[in-house]
Amino acid sequence: MSLGPPEDEADPSRRVVRLWATAVNARDAEALVSYSHPDIDSYPLQVAKVSGHYSGHEGMRRWLGDMEASDTGHNVRATGIRTLPDGRVALFGQLLVEGKEISPYSLIATLRDGKVVAMRSYLSDEETMEHLKLLR
Repeated sequence: MSLGPPEDEADPSRRVVRLWATAVNARDAEALVSYSHPDIDSYPLQVAKVSGHYSGHEGMRRWLGDMEASDTGHNVRATGIRTLPDGRVALFGQLLVEGKEISPYSLIATLRDGKVVAMRSYLSDEETMEHLKLLR
């Protein structure tokens, strides 16, 4: 199961997170920057040679450049989203490599001024994230 188009998302925070994730999948740096706060602090999955900490708009561009250079063909298929009690947004799905599901995926985003200001992603499903108390 996948979610419908991000534009159909009624909640503005969820819509921004979904559009942000769509921009990552599309490797669209300008769209990603448009949904990212200038002070964004991002810790994406370690996939191939892509790892570490990326900050600011230049960091978002560098991250997408690193993903393109690694050429692993990975994307995320979003299957669920929810707003956490503290206002962060959690996105759940599957990590795909060359179209094949390889792992569950979770992302937790913090928004400021209607844009993603912090993001961490995990190779974990929603149930495990709950068990680890990461969805509070």
